[in-house]
Amino acid sequence: MMIHQRMILLCLLIMLVLAGTGNAVVFPWGCTNYSGVCRPVCLPAELPFGPFGCANGFICCVSHIIL
Repeated sequence: MMIHQRMILLCLLIMLVLAGTGNAVVFPWGCTNYSGVCRPVCLPAELPFGPFGCANGFICCVSHIIL
């Protein structure tokens, strides 16, 4: 039973290290999946869609949402 707890703790620590790097690699999708462009600030005609697939300090700007 103690081995299972240690494995869970190890997995959580690995996830924290990956999340702490700030890389967008953690996400399985990117800005291009939403036909967006990574910019520091979105244009007035664009909607900010979050930092998905963009570098640190950039957000995904989408001009229109395709479902």
